[in-house]
Amino acid sequence: MGQKSSEAAAQNDSGRIAPAVAAQIALSLTGVAAIIWFNGTFGVSRYLFVTVDIPGFVIGALTAVVLVAAMYLVPDRAARRLAAVQIDRLPVAAVVLATGAVSVLATPYVYHGYALSMDEWLPRLQSKLFLSGALTGQLAPEWREYGRAMFHVFATYDPQTGQVASSYRPGMAALYSVFDLFGLGIYTSAILNAGAVGLVAVVTRQLRPASRAAPVVAALLLATSQQALAGSLTSYAMTAHLFLNLLWLHLFLRDTWRMHVLAAVVGVFTASLHQVHVHIFFALPFLLTLFRPFRPRLIALYGIVYLFGHLAILSWDRVLIDQVASQGDGGARSTLDILAAIVRLPDLSDLASIWANLARLAGWQSLALLPLLLALWRSGERALWMGLLVASVMTSLLPYVILMPDQGHGWGYRYLHGLLGNFAILAAVGWDVSCTKAARPRFRAAVTALLLISPAVMLPLRAVQIENFVGSYAAATRFTMSQDADVVIVDSQRVFVGVDIPRNDPLSQGRPVAMSLRALEPEQITRLCRSYRVRFLSVEEFKPLGLYTYAEEGLFDREGYDARLAALQSEDCGGG
Repeated sequence: MGQKSSEAAAQNDSGRIAPAVAAQIALSLTGVAAIIWFNGTFGVSRYLFVTVDIPGFVIGALTAVVLVAAMYLVPDRAARRLAAVQIDRLPVAAVVLATGAVSVLATPYVYHGYALSMDEWLPRLQSKLFLSGALTGQLAPEWREYGRAMFHVFATYDPQTGQVASSYRPGMAALYSVFDLFGLGIYTSAILNAGAVGLVAVVTRQLRPASRAAPVVAALLLATSQQALAGSLTSYAMTAHLFLNLLWLHLFLRDTWRMHVLAAVVGVFTASLHQVHVHIFFALPFLLTLFRPFRPRLIALYGIVYLFGHLAILSWDRVLIDQVASQGDGGARSTLDILAAIVRLPDLSDLASIWANLARLAGWQSLALLPLLLALWRSGERALWMGLLVASVMTSLLPYVILMPDQGHGWGYRYLHGLLGNFAILAAVGWDVSCTKAARPRFRAAVTALLLISPAVMLPLRAVQIENFVGSYAAATRFTMSQDADVVIVDSQRVFVGVDIPRNDPLSQGRPVAMSLRALEPEQITRLCRSYRVRFLSVEEFKPLGLYTYAEEGLFDREGYDARLAALQSEDCGGG
């Protein structure tokens, strides 16, 4: 009779976790289908989906299946031993310190301390300008006509004055500057991510005060999130968004006048990090609770602080426009100009991109996340704050349907990076309602295995994948800047994302000056060759570094490419 009861309990438990593993696999497959059949994502986003995300889906699915199957096949004694692990006894401080240590070590060894994309490099550039006491840098007159070849189109640049700066809002650069004062600039995101792990436990404790385990589980889920750890190695503003969102939520939930004042100030600073809309869409569901019951003083507080704070942030565009005098091609653009250029109604491909990104979001989290979220859903618990956390995710997703369906570079789905705390809190409550019952030892053993054992597989995998991609571009930039020449021109038309390789310092214009081939006209190349020692780095010289390259036949601007090559092969450039 005891054996039959044990078998029945195991079968009941397997019925709880098998659908979660199946849902994870199905989500991955539909993400792949969105890429193949509906043309979702493009450029570097698609490249990373195919070369990084799909292998991650496969390894993650296999890991989940093996661990879950093992927990239902091992003897009862072994399953109960794992299920008996007292997770609530793990100090959150230890999780925070371990998370920070992993990120600090991985930043130089996995990410090479490199700013991979322009979204990462330009805040570093602006930080350097801030630390020099300036808002913009300035190119010497001899380089001004080549400025757009020296600086990515995402930079603000005026060829008349030579002024150059980041086109992004200043919050992340300012934050980076503060850390750089202590020599910790490249570890900014690592430190903030560790702080977010601590904060997610604090917020979970506020929302679930009777639970000892939920805060620890929330911290573990965020600490082992592949996306959170990957983001902690970068200079993206996304980890700062995650930290400040959780800080804002903690202050908001304290619900005193002083804490609400601090929350409003934190919200305004959060809006200055990168894109002004990100914080508002995260906070909106929580702010709406101030209308029922009606709390006019707090509504006025947030309304006034947010109104004037956000207007001040938006005025940064005007500050740059005043600093960068010209409004010609490549000059500073206002917020309305930028919105007009990117807002559009989504088509099927855009919606497929969103779905593919949601699939990669799930694929870059702890393998325990989805089973715990589904366990919470099946439990029937529907506290108001749970609905607010879900609504915060939904409202945060809305803008990207019409603004930027595809994210370009990114590990996981970086546009929702600031919401990772929401998922961790909800899943921690899923643990609370499903893994604290003695009648479910195998379910708890399976979830514990996914939570504590799967990171030993998934985190090294992600480290290798990230290093393989980032390391090639870091090597390419080092190779470019090590050339014995006055000017180095990178074959950015045939090297995949080659426009990101040139990195120039407007504060110290030493040699060599790196330029992007696709941003130069043949006549400019001829003038450069007459005045300077020019070195052209062809696609063949970048291939050994592991960079993906295009065939000449597949180039979009083949005629322009041939004309540029002809100029480089002229007598003035050492050819002919």
